[in-house]
Amino acid sequence: MRRLARSVTAAAALAASPLSTACGPRAAPAAAPASSTAPANVPAAAISCAEVEPCDRACTAGDVGACAQLGGAFNTVAGDARDPARAAGYFERACAGGNLRSCVALGQLLQQGDGVTKDLARALALYGQACGGKDLEGCGALGALYDEGLGVPVDFLRAAALYQQACDGGVYGYCNNLGRLYKYGRGVGQDQRHAAELYQLGCDHDDLMSCNSLGVLYENAIGVEVDYPLARQLYQRACDGGEPLGCHNLGVIHAEGHGVPVDPAEAGRWVQRACDAGVLASCDYAAELARAAAAASAGPVM
Repeated sequence: MRRLARSVTAAAALAASPLSTACGPRAAPAAAPASSTAPANVPAAAISCAEVEPCDRACTAGDVGACAQLGGAFNTVAGDARDPARAAGYFERACAGGNLRSCVALGQLLQQGDGVTKDLARALALYGQACGGKDLEGCGALGALYDEGLGVPVDFLRAAALYQQACDGGVYGYCNNLGRLYKYGRGVGQDQRHAAELYQLGCDHDDLMSCNSLGVLYENAIGVEVDYPLARQLYQRACDGGEPLGCHNLGVIHAEGHGVPVDPAEAGRWVQRACDAGVLASCDYAAELARAAAAASAGPVM
């Protein structure tokens, strides 16, 4: 069974503020996401946006930080309260006011057609605008479009340069993407050992996709010596952290007996977890493992 790995295809949205308590004076700017470098020109809101109406008034009055906070809140709040169309409107205003991270978040919605009409050309322009302003999330997101040929011809060389810029600047999810290019020699000379180094860098900074990708290398002796226990540890870390591909690959290890006894039932539990998290390739494999587990428990036919 093929191990599963994936790349980052869109930049992370702004961190949300809860839409609950009263709006009051802002004590300090919100911290930047741990995996990214905050652009210097992102203005902080004059108030802490916890209730919609006063913060909407502040946004309308020109408080770019309030617009950005509301966009992030409506984009990431849980359940039916999420309103990507409304988030896009706030991101639009914040981006126009110079908040580059909002330009990236708006580009993500446009790239996915999430709450707005899909528009890859506009997403490309927004990512380029953000990257040109030294927002490294924008550089990485732009690299992903060139990597996958979304709205532009595939250009692995340009993708590699943009991923390198983002990875070097501390947006560690794009170290995973750059590692994949080195693993397969796309736009750069194939260097699987360097791919492992890039995955390790991302994993060391809590990028779970990088941990999963590094596990694939250790399980299959790609650029590193085979190490099944370490591969399991990396998959487990990814899975426990919420990256379902780690769950899938942990299941494959149990199905194929890499450093552990072959156990279709145990494998099926991990792969089903990935299926439940939306990894479609895991669902068919989970059904296959369930049939194998049932056959094993039934014993030989007499």
